[in-house]
Amino acid sequence: MNDEINPNGLRILFVHSGSDLYGASRSLLRLSTRLVTDRAKVMVVLPDSGPLSIALSEAGVDLVIHSGLALVGREKLKSFWSVMRLLANIFSSMYHIRRVISEFKPDLIHSVTAVVLSAGPVATISGIPHVWHIRESFGEFGGLWVFYQFYLGLFSSRIICVSSPIADQFAEKLRARKVCVIHNGFPRSEFENVSEERKQAFLEEFSLTQSKPLVGVVGRIKNIRKGQEVFVEAASLLRERFPTARFLCVGSPFPGNELHLENLLGLVDRLGLNDCVLYTGDVDDVKAAIASLDVLVMSSAQPEPFAGVVIEAMALKRPVVATSIGGSLEQVVDGVTGYLVEPGDPVSMADAISKLLEAPSQAREFGLNGEVMFREKFEFELFYQRILGIYRQILHEKRNVFRKAALQ
Repeated sequence: MNDEINPNGLRILFVHSGSDLYGASRSLLRLSTRLVTDRAKVMVVLPDSGPLSIALSEAGVDLVIHSGLALVGREKLKSFWSVMRLLANIFSSMYHIRRVISEFKPDLIHSVTAVVLSAGPVATISGIPHVWHIRESFGEFGGLWVFYQFYLGLFSSRIICVSSPIADQFAEKLRARKVCVIHNGFPRSEFENVSEERKQAFLEEFSLTQSKPLVGVVGRIKNIRKGQEVFVEAASLLRERFPTARFLCVGSPFPGNELHLENLLGLVDRLGLNDCVLYTGDVDDVKAAIASLDVLVMSSAQPEPFAGVVIEAMALKRPVVATSIGGSLEQVVDGVTGYLVEPGDPVSMADAISKLLEAPSQAREFGLNGEVMFREKFEFELFYQRILGIYRQILHEKRNVFRKAALQ
């Protein structure tokens, strides 16, 4: 390979932690599909089958389902014995990944999220460059994060973070040696065919054709973390000022978190908002749902690494109200593409939504500004070339190591 990497013939093994079609999975789908189009050979290891595995297969990506894939999570760190089981799982999963590597013979391995544990050590032992993609915030884990970032650094050639706040979690020395920031990219073509017919179909499905304005949050239902309860409280402050407005919660809880949805719907009922707050669950056409909104709200009360839904709203010319923490600070320009508000504060959220609903011309201007920012900073091609640049760097470093060893 020359220094200007041509993906043609490049063999890349991705290891991912889930088979849903939320943020990280969609990013993987876009990247792997483009690599296949550019004649790279791509294989993806997943812990189970699901919407992502179906989409990857349709894109011509080879798949391996590894049900024992070692993944870290809160429930696996609760006790001494659960930690021991996790360690055993890591070793058994390493054996399985090693077999995949022996058959596929990748040029490099790319772990798609921080919770994938086994690919990094196997790559290091096998002498294969390993990229670790970090999309998670670990600020709440204290001393455990000190250890885990050492683990990430030890078993990676490069650590890609989706935003500066995520990169800033790492110790300064590690950050200087291995960490870089690459914002997720979204192909412009995904948003060019969101027609009036698609929006109308969404509105008709949920009996919203006569409802205006529409304000919505889109994402996993998870209290505090995603902040939908703050959005509902903001809706209660706005209902008298905007009696025809409808407030949408689009998305579903992760399996096992159904109580979060029950609590949210209970709050809607207690506040008497059943006539103006609508829970849609997951929808078939998320982009049509976003395009139908007058305002997109990103309500997370804890730092969002890099919310894809914010970029999708910008690409669809929707103004955004987002909490002023995490990746939102690199996505939303306050007073230009939307408003930034204090996390966990329904009053400031309601005020920002009100400003946009009361000034439709300014809301349209914010939406147009957001679309320009999307094209300049968050379009997929920029992301793709930066990812290829990382691949080029680490493969070049590997060749240099081999050259030095041959000369000794």
